[in-house]
Amino acid sequence: NTTNLLHLLREMLNQNSNLSYEVQRPRFTLDEDLVKNDLYIGMMCLVLAIFIVMSNALLMIALWRQRARKLNTHTLVFWLAVNDMLVGIFVIPSTLPSLFTKRQIEIPQSFCAVSGVVTSVTVTMSVLIVMCLTVDRFIAVKFPVRYPRICSRVRIHLITGIVWVEAILFSVIPLLPQFGGYRFNPVTCTCNKKIGRDKTNPFSISFFALCVVVPLITVVAAGSAIVIILLRKPKLSAQLQRIREACVTTLLIVGAYFACVLPYTIAFIIWNKRHKSKESLMHESWPMYCLIITFCNSLLNPIIYLSRSGRMRKEVKAVMRQTSSILTNMSSRRSREGEQHSRSPRLS
Repeated sequence: NTTNLLHLLREMLNQNSNLSYEVQRPRFTLDEDLVKNDLYIGMMCLVLAIFIVMSNALLMIALWRQRARKLNTHTLVFWLAVNDMLVGIFVIPSTLPSLFTKRQIEIPQSFCAVSGVVTSVTVTMSVLIVMCLTVDRFIAVKFPVRYPRICSRVRIHLITGIVWVEAILFSVIPLLPQFGGYRFNPVTCTCNKKIGRDKTNPFSISFFALCVVVPLITVVAAGSAIVIILLRKPKLSAQLQRIREACVTTLLIVGAYFACVLPYTIAFIIWNKRHKSKESLMHESWPMYCLIITFCNSLLNPIIYLSRSGRMRKEVKAVMRQTSSILTNMSSRRSREGEQHSRSPRLS
């Protein structure tokens, strides 16, 4: 009897060990085509990040050189460029390690927390800054006489400070234990937060609505009002004509934002409705392509603003000429130093 019991216990232990081993095995087995797509996507993300950093750096320098004009639009666009540069410096590179390792290496929890906070800050800031731009242009075209008093420089700086504090709070609060923190998503190789998805937590839902849903509704409402006002007033004075051009630029920025963000959002809403598992979604490359389209918004913002403003284009050209002259002077100095060193007599 004892031998039979021992035999049964050994079989049970072997079954349990096999089960634990099966649970600990990698869940995703990827084919060669998906690995090649991941490498292509990784190279696209790397090139996109370089262009995002360069274009937004040029826009920030041009806006800084035009700071004497003291325009509210320049202030808001400057902070939008800072936010877009963070996307190119931190958000996009954080997705590359997992892509180049065939999605088999997950981001460590500590790095995932930092990456998740920076990603959440940039996403929230983009929504809030676009909202501030749209509301500012609505007030300028609706109340052109009272606009300098309503939107003073002090109020604009105060609003941007509140926006940064709100975005940082919305991104740091998920680190608390009751909100679940940030978790690595192997489908998009990013770290996503659980806040806003927990339907049992009223604070989570209200904070998500305050930072994301309400600003998006405000952007749509203010943008629609701007379009209606501009269509009703086809003939404007010289001052109002400049305001109209600024409104058109803002509407283009808003349109580019929705054109880049909506494909990613709609795709994952459809995915959640169909209740697909992550295992099946791992064998598809469209989530990463939708994410690249979202990243392209950080590149389109400086392109739109520079193409619409002649002053900004002149400033960018001046900066590029100064940079090229500095580089040529440095190279010529090094060549002269090399020639002098080669002509100098050798010491015995």
